[in-house]
Amino acid sequence: GRELPNLTVGIVGLGRIGETVARHLQGFGCRILGWNRTPRADLSDLVEAVELDELLSRSDIVSLHLTACPETEHFIDVAAIEKMKDGAVLINTARGPVVDSDALAGALKEGRIAGACIDVFENEPPVRKDHPLFSAPNTIVTPHVAFATKEALVKRAVIVFDNVVNYLDGTPRNVIG
Repeated sequence: GRELPNLTVGIVGLGRIGETVARHLQGFGCRILGWNRTPRADLSDLVEAVELDELLSRSDIVSLHLTACPETEHFIDVAAIEKMKDGAVLINTARGPVVDSDALAGALKEGRIAGACIDVFENEPPVRKDHPLFSAPNTIVTPHVAFATKEALVKRAVIVFDNVVNYLDGTPRNVIG
C-alpha cells in the first residue's frame, strides 16, 4: 500500500461534495489538484486548480464528483483514461454515466491503471450481472450505498420535509425544471 501524505489526489468537480472531500484529504496531508467546470478561485487555499489533462496525468487517485448531464456523459472515456498516470486509481461515487465502464474495465484488464472504486453504475437498480466492471481486476464495487448512513438518511428526510413546508408556504426551494 501507499500512505496518503505521499499521494496526489485529483478532485474532478468541486461542488459541495468535492470541496468536502478535498478538505478531508487535506487533513491527511495529500497534495490536492482540482478541476471544476466553473473555476472556484475561493478554494485556492485548498486545491491547486489545474486543467483536466494535467489533473489526470499527475494524480495518483482521481475522485469524481460531477453531476450527470449530457456534458458529463462518459466524461471519463478511453481518451481520459489514457491521460491518467500509470498506476492511478479511479474513484466514482458521483454518477454512473460519468464513466465509460467498458473503457475503464479494459484499462483495468490491461493494467493501464491500478484500480477502481465504483459505487454508481449507468443503470441501477438493478445492475446487469454481466457488467464489465464485475470481472475487472483490482476493482471494488458497491451497490450505490456510499450515502446510506443513518445520519445521511436523516438529513435527506429533513430536506424533503423542508421542501414540502416551503412549497406549502409559497416559497418553494430546490425546484428542478
